[in-house]
Amino acid sequence: MPGKFPNLRFTTLKFLLLFAAAQTQGSAGELSPAPPAALTGPGTNFLGLTTNGPAWFWSYSYNHNLLTPNPHYPRPDTPPLDTNRLPPAVSKRLLELRRDQFRTNVLSLTNSVFCRFAPESLNYLLWTNFTAHTNGREMSLWSTRVHPPGWPTNPPTVSWNHRGQLWGTTGLTALSPCWQQEGVSGQAPITLLTRRHGYTRGHGMGVEGFRTNYKGKKVWFLATNNVLVTAIISREVVRTSGKGDYTVVLFSKDMPDSITPLGVVDPAALHEKARFVDEAPWPAFYTEQGGTLGTMVRGFPGPAFKPGDSGSANLLFLPGELVFLGGRGTASASRAMQEDMDELCRLEGLNPGRYQMRWVDFSQYPAYKF
Repeated sequence: MPGKFPNLRFTTLKFLLLFAAAQTQGSAGELSPAPPAALTGPGTNFLGLTTNGPAWFWSYSYNHNLLTPNPHYPRPDTPPLDTNRLPPAVSKRLLELRRDQFRTNVLSLTNSVFCRFAPESLNYLLWTNFTAHTNGREMSLWSTRVHPPGWPTNPPTVSWNHRGQLWGTTGLTALSPCWQQEGVSGQAPITLLTRRHGYTRGHGMGVEGFRTNYKGKKVWFLATNNVLVTAIISREVVRTSGKGDYTVVLFSKDMPDSITPLGVVDPAALHEKARFVDEAPWPAFYTEQGGTLGTMVRGFPGPAFKPGDSGSANLLFLPGELVFLGGRGTASASRAMQEDMDELCRLEGLNPGRYQMRWVDFSQYPAYKF
């Protein structure tokens, strides 16, 4: 079945075992635990632990043999080497250079292997939450999602995948499975950021500015009991330059309590606390047009970086809650985006104060200079 991956359980168990081994002793400031035997065996030189702040790595050096063709080796079309008129030392050296068809160069390289995160860091929270909630789960969001005959007059047929990775988290219902303007199923999806505002990409959505091109278009959301909720667009704003790449639509009425908007994060504030680090796991989730999740953790499927995924939600996976990081290749939440939301409200005679994005607070976590 699309979206199901039989090896997911084994892969996650392997990550859990590796992570548990890295957490067995000491605090972040102690040079422990001991590195894997592969990093201290023949051919390697263990250099110790290094850190960039939240992440700790085992560092080591090793020799790499690089086999390259010898440019001096005589080929069939190479004329014979005339050494009669050369000094003996030069003649000897030239003959030695032509002896081997290939040359071996020994390069000394350094590398790092992820050990663990500092327990007080936001990276640690994200990683431990990821490892605790992936075993036996599937990477598909919906068990069913199709356009029936007569769509969009007839609503889509959709149901949640209860074995899905994100099932049971607050904010899951903010991910719309379908809307009337999507064209190809799943493209330019709508993500709910307030009770009245939905987000998608800006590019490819038409002329920039405040508009009513999508007025009357339907957007469907799905409650956790698989009841479809239909939202009707009143107007929209499209941005493709200056303020960012996004479209925000305004719905004709508030979404019910069964559909929960996502909290949002200020990218600048997040990057002081946690961000992607080379060679360390970054367990964010990336929704994609086919209805499955990608992640940048090695060993997990990652289909979420392909044409047509623009605007799909990037999600931070906190304990029990999803947080909106931004769209695929499009803008993150910003004060400028909130200003556009406020103006959409005013154009419809609404009080903007009732429809503010909820900014998730990470102030309790230490900041790092990456």
